[in-house]
Amino acid sequence: MKTIRQKLLRKLWIISTPIALILLGCEPILDFLPRLPGRDAPVTEQPDNEIQAQSDAIAEMEAEIRQRINEIRQENGLNPLQNNERLAQVARDYSQKMAQEEFFSHTGPEGSTPAERVRNAGISFRVVGENLFKSTRAAQPASLAVEGWMNSPGHRENILRDAFTETGVGIWRDGNTYYITQLFMRPLF
Repeated sequence: MKTIRQKLLRKLWIISTPIALILLGCEPILDFLPRLPGRDAPVTEQPDNEIQAQSDAIAEMEAEIRQRINEIRQENGLNPLQNNERLAQVARDYSQKMAQEEFFSHTGPEGSTPAERVRNAGISFRVVGENLFKSTRAAQPASLAVEGWMNSPGHRENILRDAFTETGVGIWRDGNTYYITQLFMRPLF
């Protein structure tokens, strides 16, 4: 039996055809919003326990990036981004995938996009964006990532986009190489 909310959401979905803007830091592309839960799309349940970074040192780097990005946003008159651990896990998984499969791209080897990866984690969004960074033999990969993003027009645009309200940072270390993924998002609700 459908709840009143599910019925209203279904009607809203049918009436409007919302579009989500996917911002990759390099170039924007359009993608449709995921189907609403309860319609035809499966929703992946996430465990209630806290999601862990690869190590304590990596968790500190992830926090450092979030903190510096929020400082930059506030310096530019924008609200800070809230940390979203589910989004961070999507970022961690993608950083690990890039390391293990030896590629570096916003598009996964199987053709996945940032929007698809977020959607497949059961996260509904209005808009999503992604910044990537890779460094080898860097003493301070977190600060290098933020500096590099701020010197790149597309990545800088993601950091300073007022539409984003949440972020998730995921880092994976493979030997002396760091893969860093930062996802930005405004939730659907």
